Amino acid sequence: MTGRPTYCARCGGPATALIEAGHPGTGHYRAEVACHRHEPAAHRWAAHVGPTRTTRIGPTQPPLFELPEVTR
Repeated sequence: MTGRPTYCARCGGPATALIEAGHPGTGHYRAEVACHRHEPAAHRWAAHVGPTRTTRIGPTQPPLFELPEVTR
């Protein structure tokens, strides 16, 4: 099973990074996947809640978990 491609939140092109700032669950968290072209804008947007961090992503993401095929 292969992962699905991840797309830029702004243009729909292939995403190259996950940009995050803040902490989930606190009400002060922003996250966006962006292509190389939109990374600077994603950093500016996320920086409103704190320092940003970047996680590089590949063309396809691994599945979160494997599910065996269900046959009936």
